[in-house]
Amino acid sequence: MARTRFELEPFIADPFGSLRAARAAGPVVDLALGGTGIMSYECMRELLTDERLRANFPDFLRTLGVTSGPFFDWMVISSLNRDGKDHQRFRTLMSRTFTPRSVERLRPFLRTAAHDLIDAFSARGACEFMAEFADAYPSLGLCELIGVPKDDRDRFRGWANTVGLGFSPLVTQHITRVDEALTQLLAYAGELAERRRAEPRDDLVTRIAQAADEDGGFSAFEVQGFIAALVFAGHETTKNQLGWMVAVLAAQPGVWDAVADGSLTVAEVVEECLRYRSAVTGVGRTAIEPVMVRGERLETDETLFLSVWAANHDEGVYPRPESFDPIGNADPPHLAFGHGPHYCLGAALARAELQEALSALTLRLGCPTVGAEAEWKPPLGINGPERLPITFTLRTGREAVPGG
Repeated sequence: MARTRFELEPFIADPFGSLRAARAAGPVVDLALGGTGIMSYECMRELLTDERLRANFPDFLRTLGVTSGPFFDWMVISSLNRDGKDHQRFRTLMSRTFTPRSVERLRPFLRTAAHDLIDAFSARGACEFMAEFADAYPSLGLCELIGVPKDDRDRFRGWANTVGLGFSPLVTQHITRVDEALTQLLAYAGELAERRRAEPRDDLVTRIAQAADEDGGFSAFEVQGFIAALVFAGHETTKNQLGWMVAVLAAQPGVWDAVADGSLTVAEVVEECLRYRSAVTGVGRTAIEPVMVRGERLETDETLFLSVWAANHDEGVYPRPESFDPIGNADPPHLAFGHGPHYCLGAALARAELQEALSALTLRLGCPTVGAEAEWKPPLGINGPERLPITFTLRTGREAVPGG
């Protein structure tokens, strides 16, 4: 039986309606842009642990016309393009350095940083949330964890924002800027690693540099790339997820107030935000041998797009997938951070940042209203608001914040 063809224009116009129709017709569909789409939760979970599939971000870049240059070379050696023993070697290195304990120690800093950013706009009763909070906040926490000097943090954020354009379907329009920013970021990461080898500190760069030296076999370019990847991944995805979180909860004043008064926990609400509107729309894989998926044969070298949005709204596993319901949709776990060997290494940090941000925002501000001037990125790649103007009433000043 012929597969359903998944067209781009209807998806852009109505993403979740199109994905719902695709699940009903699929779960395997032909994508108008090329390749094969996987549209169900269980299929995605199974395939993310299937050793007959490999990571394929450079293949995606090739289809868009990017075949060389600093960004392409970086993606070839990145964790997004590693599998098997090579990938496990990378995970082992990072697991020694990127620990839940180090993230938990960061929470007081994150809490203070969130309130500091709110202080700058709270008296106005309005802000452009992406520029005044979401863009600054993730890089503050990440730079503190990594060990980037305070004077360099704005540069890091600028590089991360520009490198983020490389994960857009419009990457060819930006590739020159992306390559330039990445070259600067890699050079800085290399210099920082060398400084930490000479003068070790209690920070992530020191631990990466030391662990790489102890394990051996990691080139200087790989160490630079690992550090640069943390800067980018920890900034771009969380920035967009913060935007989604505020935009979604602006339409849920009861939930916003429930977080403020403690009747819902920040953890419960953050997890539902991640399920309901994930900044990561999907992940790519390539079959290295034939794979059968619900009666459909995937051929060798067939490229797949596993839709996180479709999986997280699968009515076959969630009782109310199109409703925002932190309690009713809590099980099974969402796939916003992936699953299996490539499960997001930074998930603990992202959760801590989102939770501390939401706790501070709901404590200080009444439920916001999103302005009509809000602008959104296309629902492809990493998605979120370009601009998110909000208005709000001030709930409490900094002086009323415990420990503030």
